[in-house]
Amino acid sequence: MRWQIVYLLRDFVVAPHTFIRPRPRDTASPLELGARVPALPGLRGRPAVVAFLRHVGCPFAEATVRQMAALAAERPGIDLLAVTHSDDAPSRRWCDAFGGAGGVQLVADPDRAHYAAWGVGLSDRRHFAGPESLGALRRLLDEGIHNRWASGNRWQAAATFAVDPAGILRWRHAPRHAGDLPPLAEAVATVAGPPD
Repeated sequence: MRWQIVYLLRDFVVAPHTFIRPRPRDTASPLELGARVPALPGLRGRPAVVAFLRHVGCPFAEATVRQMAALAAERPGIDLLAVTHSDDAPSRRWCDAFGGAGGVQLVADPDRAHYAAWGVGLSDRRHFAGPESLGALRRLLDEGIHNRWASGNRWQAAATFAVDPAGILRWRHAPRHAGDLPPLAEAVATVAGPPD
């Protein structure tokens, strides 16, 4: 855990803007199952899992992208999209630092317009710095996943959605706290069926 604290202190010095709560956007109500999802680059009429990430550099976002990359290799018939609220270049550098996104399509949304359209707003301090999240950080550190150079803001909530080929929402996960990672295999199975 002390290394996570070191990484956070480093970020506080080199990326203090990531700790400043951004101005909230007008955010849509949470999407209902069975609803048509808003437009998003990368949705192309195939089964898809869309993960809106907390911020570039976040260990929970990294764990999500790593799992998505493994699923993309196993399930080529489904599109996996990871949405960041950083520009494209820092998002790609961050993924390259832990081995790359593989078959996951990165979608840069620096003004958080897609986040807002999909009903993914800001969180509170307890969501990302409460005891559940800190315990999850400790477990990820044991797996070699830690805070990396941060971009974006730490207040952005995450959410994950599974969308069928017609663009209809079939599954969603809104985390109870930042360390509540989405069960991605369940999301994939909901729109693409069991693996071959």
